Amino acid sequence: MDTIEKKHGEIMVLLLIRGDNYEKIKNALADIHRHAKLTIIGKPKIMVPEAADEILKYILGSIKQPCKKACLVKIEENAPRAIDKIRKIHPPAHIIVISERHEPYPYLMEDFPKMPPLKGYYKGKGEEDEEKDKDKTKKFERSKYKKSKIKSKNKNKK
Repeated sequence: MDTIEKKHGEIMVLLLIRGDNYEKIKNALADIHRHAKLTIIGKPKIMVPEAADEILKYILGSIKQPCKKACLVKIEENAPRAIDKIRKIHPPAHIIVISERHEPYPYLMEDFPKMPPLKGYYKGKGEEDEEKDKDKTKKFERSKYKKSKIKSKNKNKK
């Protein structure tokens, strides 16, 4: 357990995401970030699909269909919270929460830095867009406030 990374004193949780293609996996990652409001740490890593299937078999016992593509990502939240939030969204890929209580966890944490990063996923873009929208809303509200103040001053003069 010495190799397990910790953030703020808590052990991080891994999400194994299995899908038909990387576009669906990227959409699932975006859903995890935007709709489930889970905090993704670092970059998602590409995983060998056969290895992802083996981990799923180990955790769940069996799989219905092998995956074509897979990735692994770290999140800040604990496992029960992650499971609860992921259940509420309907991502276009299969997501498995892997915590320290699962046997493959320390091996995955050890291999994580060696895995190639998933290209084309940028979690910051959504955050930047949200900030821009907030700024636009504030500017609009301020301009609306100024116009209403001008109108009320003009009424008082008459």
